[in-house]
Amino acid sequence: MSQSQSGSNNTLLSTQIDTTASMPRAALQTQWLSQYPPDQQALIGSPVCGVQVNKFTYATVGGQGEPTNASGALMLPTGGSPQCQGPRPVVLYAHGTAIDRAEDMSAVNDPDNPAYGTATRVALTFAAQGYIVIAPNYAGYDVSTLLYAPYLNGQQQSQDMVDGLTAGRQMLTLLNTGDSDNGQLFVTGYSQGGYVSMATLAKLDAEGRPATAGAPMSGPYAILAMGDEIFLGHPNYGGTAYLPLIANAYAHLKTDSISLSQVFSSNYPNAGTLFPGNVDYAGFSSLVTSGQIPTAAIFQSTPTGNAYLDGLNLPEGAPLGPLGFSPTNYLISTAFHAAYVRDAETNPDGAAPTDGSAPNFNGPPPALPANPQFLLRQDLKANDLRNYTPSMPLLMCGGHNDPEVFWNQGAAAMTAVLDSKTTTDPSLRFATLDLDTTGLTTPYFASFGLSPAQLSTMQSVATQVQTAFTAYQSAVDQTNATVGLEAYHTDETPYCTVAARAFFNLYAN
Repeated sequence: MSQSQSGSNNTLLSTQIDTTASMPRAALQTQWLSQYPPDQQALIGSPVCGVQVNKFTYATVGGQGEPTNASGALMLPTGGSPQCQGPRPVVLYAHGTAIDRAEDMSAVNDPDNPAYGTATRVALTFAAQGYIVIAPNYAGYDVSTLLYAPYLNGQQQSQDMVDGLTAGRQMLTLLNTGDSDNGQLFVTGYSQGGYVSMATLAKLDAEGRPATAGAPMSGPYAILAMGDEIFLGHPNYGGTAYLPLIANAYAHLKTDSISLSQVFSSNYPNAGTLFPGNVDYAGFSSLVTSGQIPTAAIFQSTPTGNAYLDGLNLPEGAPLGPLGFSPTNYLISTAFHAAYVRDAETNPDGAAPTDGSAPNFNGPPPALPANPQFLLRQDLKANDLRNYTPSMPLLMCGGHNDPEVFWNQGAAAMTAVLDSKTTTDPSLRFATLDLDTTGLTTPYFASFGLSPAQLSTMQSVATQVQTAFTAYQSAVDQTNATVGLEAYHTDETPYCTVAARAFFNLYAN
């Protein structure tokens, strides 16, 4: 075997077999599926197969192109049913934001691992229904020696996913369990993983080996517009973790890296290097208590003393409102905030209107700025995915009230771009599903290019997950409105994942 190297056909670093779990079908039902509410159990479905999970390590690169390593999970269906053996389709899964370096998608027997919930859900939804799953942990996590995470770096993260896919396929061959790759590849992921899966689909397309279908879920595909929306007065839930991650990632680019020393306020000078670290979400409060990170306040509230910002009278807008601002204990340097906003005002992104209004998706898609001058905005534009046109069938899923990854700067913006291309590219096939029906005259499910039978199937699935999600979220909101809003983004996950599987089933052999 040749030396393992990122971008080659040999990325597997070790041929040692590391089986972390082997669960028969009955155990999946009693130990994992039973943890979900009844409506989600019904949507996920009873396991058809057992699941064997194997851990592997692979060669990849960091954000600056430096060689590094990462690990991942290979989940195999097991059992005597024809659906559980022989040539099977592969799902490549990209996980969401993790602030804990211990994130490990193979740790399905460790409830304390931060990836446990995601890993078991992916195993139940896909592997237990006959799909082979390859789920990279990403560089910067688990056993990786990289000291930072190349978070939302589209070039690096898509390469990381492809390297993980290569190694996972190599490990599949070594295991010789009777399962094999039938050549069909489905790519999906949620939140950060929604962005990563879309970037991976773009990379595979660019390399002339497109996936069979893709289903990015609740990702910030219009990442420049997402950044603008936050800096223009609408900070998001979770921003005090997300912004340090993205700042440190963009401080480690091949070119045009930002300087962390300019980003953060003097109260939190080390915020950019906190994540991922030895901290889970429950332990985030300890960082707050010790004065290393604010709970939610991203920006200084007015008056800031910065004449430019104070003159703009930016809103302290939804979803966080005043919680996203503080007169003293705020995350982002006011000078950095002002410089970002000045460039956004001068070189606006149409998907994040500077007057604070919602973008207009009724005509031509809102345009990206031609030449942003502020370095972080240049980097965000370089990683924006609105210029991508998928060659394969694509499903996007999310919720329009998502307070962490905004619908308008995610699925809605990407859908507007694809809608604008249907006349010149009639071969496009895509669908967009909004789980949340609250405030809508009719539930939102839009599509183009699906056959009548495929459309009928997906409309039925859309109705099921929309009804279930809206009811579930309503119950959470009635219990505690604040908790409901904070949980919204996480609550979407099982419903979107079930919709992704239904979409993949349209094309799977």
